[in-house]
Amino acid sequence: MTRKFLTIAGALALLGGGIGAGALMSAAEAQSAAKAPVILIVDQGVIVSQSDAGKTIPGQANTIKANIQKEFDAEAEKLKKDIENYQKGAALMSEEVRKKSEQELAMRQQVQLPQQAQIMEQVFGQVVQVAQAKILQESQPIMKSIVDKRGATLLIDRSAVMYAAPETDITKEVLAELNKKMKTVEVQKVTLADVKKRAAEAAAKQQAAAKPAEKPKKK
Repeated sequence: MTRKFLTIAGALALLGGGIGAGALMSAAEAQSAAKAPVILIVDQGVIVSQSDAGKTIPGQANTIKANIQKEFDAEAEKLKKDIENYQKGAALMSEEVRKKSEQELAMRQQVQLPQQAQIMEQVFGQVVQVAQAKILQESQPIMKSIVDKRGATLLIDRSAVMYAAPETDITKEVLAELNKKMKTVEVQKVTLADVKKRAAEAAAKQQAAAKPAEKPKKK
């Protein structure tokens, strides 16, 4: 009788332990579920291109690029005339003057103008990026406010996501609030003088890098 009672009691204890473990597991799972991240999506590309401020960038950028292109074309035309004038008067120049003129014209044609064209594109791209960055900077507090309101823990750019449920995308909300705060953004103007300055700085750096280091003097 005693052995039978102990067997039944042991079985009940195991059953009770199983129920307790199950209850603890459910609580752990519930706690884990409560901590599951709430993820929202935003399309920063759309914020930049479709916002009221973003729509003012292309027009400004095209005007700036057209103006600097005119300056650049005038520079190229001046070089062309200088080459023509050199060719007309080369026969009357001394050997020294002719060589110096040829070197100067070749430098302008083969190095300076191509370098200026390259830097012009770089500078133009930079001023556009700066204007776009201002829009994204202005949108940051708006995004944070929406994230806090929804109790989200993560905000991911659309470009990093393959699929997201429509209700997780806050792009339209951000756009609506951003358009209330920001109607335009300025694109910094660029001139050929700015480009020449950067070209000169780049050339100076190249020369400094190519210059051999001075050997220490022997005592």
